[in-house]
Amino acid sequence: MKKMRRGVVLFITLSVIAAMLAMVGVIFAYLEKSRDSASYTAALIQADLLFRDSKDTIAALLKQGAEDKETKKTILDTLYLAPITLQAEENEEMFTMLYCQPLDKGVNINWLGMEENSSAQLRYNTAQTLFDELAERYNLQDSALLLKRIREAIDGQDGSNAQTQDKFTQKKGILTLSQMQDIVRDYRFEADDAAVEDIVWEKYFSFDSQDSVMDGSYLSAELIASLFDMELDLVKEEWLEGDDLKKFVAGQGGDMSRYNAKLFAAEAIERMNCRISYGYQGNVYALGFDYLEGKAEKFEFYGKQ
Repeated sequence: MKKMRRGVVLFITLSVIAAMLAMVGVIFAYLEKSRDSASYTAALIQADLLFRDSKDTIAALLKQGAEDKETKKTILDTLYLAPITLQAEENEEMFTMLYCQPLDKGVNINWLGMEENSSAQLRYNTAQTLFDELAERYNLQDSALLLKRIREAIDGQDGSNAQTQDKFTQKKGILTLSQMQDIVRDYRFEADDAAVEDIVWEKYFSFDSQDSVMDGSYLSAELIASLFDMELDLVKEEWLEGDDLKKFVAGQGGDMSRYNAKLFAAEAIERMNCRISYGYQGNVYALGFDYLEGKAEKFEFYGKQ
């Protein structure tokens, strides 16, 4: 049964393929003309072209599901669960692969800074309870110090997000996984606590100042097990990203008293981080960006992989 459901979720619609072909067709043509150019320069120009075109491609795909939630869900499942790779004819070195992940697939780490916000106590308590559970499970030596450092970063008091603010339009908060990893690394040496390195933070938290709800269909098995007091092995075996979270928790014996609809989006959210890998002259390059409800932001060129 699970294999059948997985096959349905990973079904790639003709509309997705057509849109991707339209996007990369121009790119492949450009790369052929640029064959004699310096590889890095050509790859960087290629990355800029892909970044510009990807927003329109994703927007066109999602527009097809604007009037039909099921179609929209299928398109998002395809983008999130089945990376799309297109190969240039008669040239194995030239390819483009698009892979996206929902931005709101975890408890927002910035909710830990909402202790004094009376209208956000549900979000704060959810984040604090999860943090406390992880601190106990991994036996952190000084969880109070780590929490203090996290809150300082959220409030912009530690200076760690100064560069992030300049780069991402002066937004406060912990905005990226790498920023969180810097906080964890500093705590590890300050507290001499190697146990903190065992926590895979991205399995539990998201890192964006904007999200006020979670996209429940795409939570990790680890987070579901923690939120609803379930056995992790059971969740890993039965949970398929893209499924209905509420039905899954109820059907698998999770603690439904912990389920609060206010924490989860009523329908799929059009907020995602996308990564594009592409081949050129025997090398593989990559870029990343966020797609936020019709806008493409936070472009990063990762260079040669």
